[in-house]
Amino acid sequence: MSDKIFDIITDHSVNEGMNDILFENEEYMGIQKEIDDQTEQFENLGLTKEQRLVADRLISSYTASGACYGRLTYRKGFQDCISLLQEMRLIGAA
Repeated sequence: MSDKIFDIITDHSVNEGMNDILFENEEYMGIQKEIDDQTEQFENLGLTKEQRLVADRLISSYTASGACYGRLTYRKGFQDCISLLQEMRLIGAA
């Protein structure tokens, strides 16, 4: 399977296909609640604009790293599944 097809499948599955699953997941919703609580505390710190920007950039970097990790692990899992199905001779090699 080509990289472009993997990218399309991954993009859809990671970005569009997860909303219903996430919003029905208690663990995810608990994490979202924690984010809301921490955001409120952060906003009450009285930081300067420059301090808020530094913190925002740091948080954005962690978020981008986590998103990249998620995409890569999804793709690796998909590739492993294909390899397993090929090994079981349920699908042919490309």
